[in-house]
Amino acid sequence: MSRVASPSTPPISAGRVVGDKFEIAGVLGEGGTGVVYEALRLPTREPVALKVIHDHLLTDPQIRGRFAREAAILRRLEGPHLSAMLEFGEVPDPHRPGMGLLYMALPKIDGPALDVLLKREGPLTLERALDVMQQVLRGLKSAHMQGVIHRDLKPANVIMRGDTHAIVVDFGMAKILSGGGTGTTALTTNNMVFGTPEYMSPEQARGDELDARCDVYAAGVILYELLTGEVPFSGASALNVLTAHLTSVPDPPTARAKDRGISPALEAVVLHAIAKDPAARYASAAALSAALVHAVSAPSDVASVDPQTFSPTGNTDSEDAHAETIPAPIPTDRPGPVDPSAPPAAEVVTVRQKQTEIATIPPAAPTALGTRVWLILIAVAVVSICLGVLLSLLGLGN
Repeated sequence: MSRVASPSTPPISAGRVVGDKFEIAGVLGEGGTGVVYEALRLPTREPVALKVIHDHLLTDPQIRGRFAREAAILRRLEGPHLSAMLEFGEVPDPHRPGMGLLYMALPKIDGPALDVLLKREGPLTLERALDVMQQVLRGLKSAHMQGVIHRDLKPANVIMRGDTHAIVVDFGMAKILSGGGTGTTALTTNNMVFGTPEYMSPEQARGDELDARCDVYAAGVILYELLTGEVPFSGASALNVLTAHLTSVPDPPTARAKDRGISPALEAVVLHAIAKDPAARYASAAALSAALVHAVSAPSDVASVDPQTFSPTGNTDSEDAHAETIPAPIPTDRPGPVDPSAPPAAEVVTVRQKQTEIATIPPAAPTALGTRVWLILIAVAVVSICLGVLLSLLGLGN
């Protein structure tokens, strides 16, 4: 996390114990919403990353809501490429008696962020770049399966444990799409956009409703950067960058990195992932991952990686995310797989029509023949009862 200028309170000094729960060891970084401390969790002295929200933001219900939402999100996330949350809550503020600090404790990951790694080592080899991207996509897939999108995916939010194992962190900008009552409708104002401009999808720049394909776009931007050493769009201001995402056509990766050995199929996958229209992108992290595998195995096969026709092997639809998270597949002219146990479409319609017809048929009106039958049955019953009474009386008389 990069350090930014903010009117935060003085950092908590090293050696200070906060709330009888955490011993501060130092500052790991500071962002727009809070400070991340290196700390020891008491009494076990387990190393943790302690995220504390800026106190001047605590009066803003939107920021407080975003912090609480992040905790709710991380609490439900699990996966080898995701950072689990240990606990969250409120502790006394050592600078302001009687006041509290919102905090979140996460496992401390030993390793640099991906952006730091790139600055330190320069461009990664193609093999390593694709390996890192596949790990990021596995992390996204795990989050999407649990109904969560990231909304602020960027190299700074990918921590490389041991320089080799990618872990996606900081879901503070994420939006819950299903379950748990942790939606974001009450936490955002109209036309407010959250995210990092260089990695922001066009629909996010417009302030539209988002789904998992905004993470696919951000992953495509990261892949573009890993392959070329540059993001597709940059500018002097955030507005310039957002405008470029909305209107400008990105340079092909080979135009930025002619000597990197980027294959036609790999270049096509990257450009499909950062398509302006979400419907023209891969519908999920799993689909993008499979397209990258295909591009490596068939480097000249550009046509097959088109998201409109690409068919990943395996049941990625059921494995990738809840139906509420991943949008419905884009209709195509190609017929989908046929379930041999399902009746033909015409038969289904016929059955539904018959059910409707049966439901709407009024009860049959009683006929004259039916009335006569009922009268005869009633008369026989009455005669039988009278005859039984008479026989009983005769038996008593004897």
